Amino acid sequence: MTGRVIDDDMLGVCGRLKSIDDGYFVFLNYKTGKLEVHNAKDAPRTLCLVLPYDTLDERTVRHVRRTRAERARELIAQVERENALLEKRMRAAAAEKLCNA
Repeated sequence: MTGRVIDDDMLGVCGRLKSIDDGYFVFLNYKTGKLEVHNAKDAPRTLCLVLPYDTLDERTVRHVRRTRAERARELIAQVERENALLEKRMRAAAAEKLCNA
């Protein structure tokens, strides 16, 4: 893995992540150019998530909190609700298209 660990930042995001879980650390992956959050407690596979942002800020902290394993059930339920709604809309659109044809 080519990159570097980011221990500190101007907004204190790294410290805030440590307050959520003291095993968290931020890694800048040079190969992908992405910021990653890892957990040293999960060795040897430490990667928790790849951040969808180019900078460390409040969004990072919110994203990490939202995607923690403790919330997996809630996140899965949310995805299933959104998928059901999307499917319902797609069926309605298809029915509308058939009626207008």
